[in-house]
Amino acid sequence: MKGKVNPWAEKAFKKLEQRRKEVKGIPAVVEVEPGKADEVASQLRRLGYEVEGIVNNFVFVDLPEPADFEKVSRLPYVKIVSTQKRLWPMALGIDEIFKRVAVAEDPVLSQLKRTDLKELGIEIRPTAIMPRPFQAILQNIDEIRGLISDPTKLALRLLTSAPLSFPFPPVLTREDWKLVTDTRTLMDLPSIAESTISEKTKCAVVDSGLAVHPAMAKTYEYYNLTVDITPFDNMGHGQHVTTTAFGTPTFFCRYGWYEPVADAKNLLHVKVFAAFGPCTSFQIMKAMEICAKTGAKVVNMSLGGALQGSVEEDPECRLLEDLHRRYGTIWVVAAGNSGPEEWTISSPGASPYALTIAAIDWHNLEVAEFSSRGPQGIYYKENRDIFEDHKYKYGDNLIKPDCSGIGVRVVAGCVGWYDLLGVYDFIGDGYEQMSGTSQSTPHCSGLVALAIDRDLIKNVDDVKLKLKEVYGEKNVDKGYGLLKFSFFR
Repeated sequence: MKGKVNPWAEKAFKKLEQRRKEVKGIPAVVEVEPGKADEVASQLRRLGYEVEGIVNNFVFVDLPEPADFEKVSRLPYVKIVSTQKRLWPMALGIDEIFKRVAVAEDPVLSQLKRTDLKELGIEIRPTAIMPRPFQAILQNIDEIRGLISDPTKLALRLLTSAPLSFPFPPVLTREDWKLVTDTRTLMDLPSIAESTISEKTKCAVVDSGLAVHPAMAKTYEYYNLTVDITPFDNMGHGQHVTTTAFGTPTFFCRYGWYEPVADAKNLLHVKVFAAFGPCTSFQIMKAMEICAKTGAKVVNMSLGGALQGSVEEDPECRLLEDLHRRYGTIWVVAAGNSGPEEWTISSPGASPYALTIAAIDWHNLEVAEFSSRGPQGIYYKENRDIFEDHKYKYGDNLIKPDCSGIGVRVVAGCVGWYDLLGVYDFIGDGYEQMSGTSQSTPHCSGLVALAIDRDLIKNVDDVKLKLKEVYGEKNVDKGYGLLKFSFFR
């Protein structure tokens, strides 16, 4: 079988040609036949290419220019050659910051216009729709990256450089502020005393790290795949996501007790995000391999990027499928924050083998406006014949999202610059509010892990079958609907 170049990459290269832009030094990921990764990597080195590493059946290599993609695709055992993508967290504001950095750092995407990027599944949203600190960050991103080592100076720069025409949100009252404690009722979770996940069920989160915090008062396994100054969370997203899903019940000085979805006793965190930067395909795929090989049964991935080609061509989707088959890992993945437009599901959430999560607003139990809509990612919008073929092949598993979790104005443990700036509550006290499919995803991860630990379900198919039994048909915004623990009792 002859290899090929990912159609997403081919489209990007054609746009470069139309703009008469040349590009050099493109990080690529080469999927090869099973068991042939070392052999292909050696051949690439002999040809003078710099190999970054190997994950499963994927070889990561730097290719000098677009013409090398076709050359490498003709090598023995090569199946498909894709560009390495940049992935980002799916929390509002943070996603736009990281998305802009991802585009600026990418040798191909940085040469394209916004209209080109949107056709490739990367939409740059207007800065003015965000809270003032995020406006400042986006408008001064280059300078800010140089100020990361001085938090005080950084905070002053952010708070004084933004336009005054867009005010901070008001300070929230207890009635406005829904803790994870409150959303437990909406998702029919048992009491926190009955929500401990035992040692037998290993849970994992791939994100921006953890730090010392009352809501994470436990030991955990930890890998750092970044070159960050500190291996710990200096942004806040990873702490927020992990304490939502698998944290420690603790006293929250302003509003009483803080309760996570579940209290996991066997926890792994893999850090892939630095303070102000996205992660690469190599980092995210290495993290996925670590989670699966070390025995994680449920993995939270509140992140994503543009879908490259179909789900049978996108590298992250391909790896997720393989790890699902080999290890039975349940991958709980954010749908994305590119709503309300349809065909905006991100990768690897587009995979038929993932449990892909939309965000519900607890005010009205309707899908949040920002939550990405299906039925799939951008590639399928322009390739409806392939969509119909894959829909016949995968059935409802291709249609995304799969279900929903609470994802609007969620409070959880938070450290790093997000809390330091007091983006929503003005107080750097270790607890902050975030919204996004990043927040709905850990609600579902914790719930699924609890059901696995109670032997109520065995795999991701059990979750989807129960959702179908309860709700019937899927739709393109909520999936089947809000995931509830009572479905599995």
